[in-house]
Amino acid sequence: MQTSRRTAIRLLAAVLTASVTLPAMAEDNAAGMTTAVPSDKQWEKTKAMPYGMRIMLLEGDPAKPGPYVYRVKVPQGYKWPPLKYPDERVTTILKGTLWAGEGERYDPMKMQELGPGSTFVTKAEAPHFQWARTWVELQVTGRGPIDNPVTYVNPDDDPRNH
Repeated sequence: MQTSRRTAIRLLAAVLTASVTLPAMAEDNAAGMTTAVPSDKQWEKTKAMPYGMRIMLLEGDPAKPGPYVYRVKVPQGYKWPPLKYPDERVTTILKGTLWAGEGERYDPMKMQELGPGSTFVTKAEAPHFQWARTWVELQVTGRGPIDNPVTYVNPDDDPRNH
């Protein structure tokens, strides 16, 4: 009985110590790590892409030095005309099926099918085009600063010009 009581007291002491130290540890680590919870963010329209796409900035600011991360939600059948980014970007397909190809002309024969979990890197100023076969959700990472998020190979394709 005495052993059980000592064990219970030690367990209670350990729980109390943890409840005091864990919040302090979380505060210490908060300065070195930030979190982004998508459910806390809003999907927004973007003027730089054709109608229908929504983006959600998760971390950073592309206009400022440093890394940035955003998500893109794309409706089924959405077509990106040939375009270029000013920086290298890593894109991961989170949901859906995306077709992607390289070049200054939209050519379905050059496209590769990419499903969830697939990742591709777009080099700075590399012309490319894409098509969302299904509803697609992407995660894009890059490094700023960038002043213009996208340049269309054909200026008539740029929705900002209309």
